[in-house]
Amino acid sequence: MPSVTRAVEINLPEAVLLADLYEIAFDLGAAERLCDKVIELGKQLSRDYFVEEGLVVAAVVKYGRCFTDGVRLSLKLDDLATLDADNAAAHDYFIALRHKFIAHAVNAFEETYVTASARTKDGEMFPITSVHPGQHRMLLTAETAHALVQLISGVTAIVKVRIVAEEQKLLAFIQSLPIETIHSGDLHKPRSMAPNQVHDSRSRGVHSNKKPKR
Repeated sequence: MPSVTRAVEINLPEAVLLADLYEIAFDLGAAERLCDKVIELGKQLSRDYFVEEGLVVAAVVKYGRCFTDGVRLSLKLDDLATLDADNAAAHDYFIALRHKFIAHAVNAFEETYVTASARTKDGEMFPITSVHPGQHRMLLTAETAHALVQLISGVTAIVKVRIVAEEQKLLAFIQSLPIETIHSGDLHKPRSMAPNQVHDSRSRGVHSNKKPKR
């Protein structure tokens, strides 16, 4: 009789930390792919800076999620201790960019103001008949993506080391349990997602909302 292999969810509190690390890796991977796309667009003769900026914004948001406190594990500055000085400075820059420029308009990167059409002729000043918007702002382009993708590469390497260590730790724990503990499980069943649930917070793991003690 042939053997049967199937994927089953590990419904244990001890697996929550590894799941969080996997999700951080997914976010970093998504941010890297977005940056790669921006860099590709930046090589075209006719550049669409509006699209470039939109993709850079999405990449910065994905990167910033990895360092935002919430339901899941977030990376801390201590986790980045092995980054070189250039990437450490880039991290500070992109986190500030996310907090002060992308998420909130409380920055020195953009100015919005009002202009008026002031017409004169032969030294005579005419009444103001119209006002218009004016804006001066930093533009996020493929050049920005180059710096971010290098930072993502360094942070991803750090996260991969943690994932390997946590995988080994969790596997050793699972192997200490009765063999039927995992074999009796089933594949994860995603829950339905409705628009009115966007304000709901998710739970950490199936059996526990608290991060297991390590």
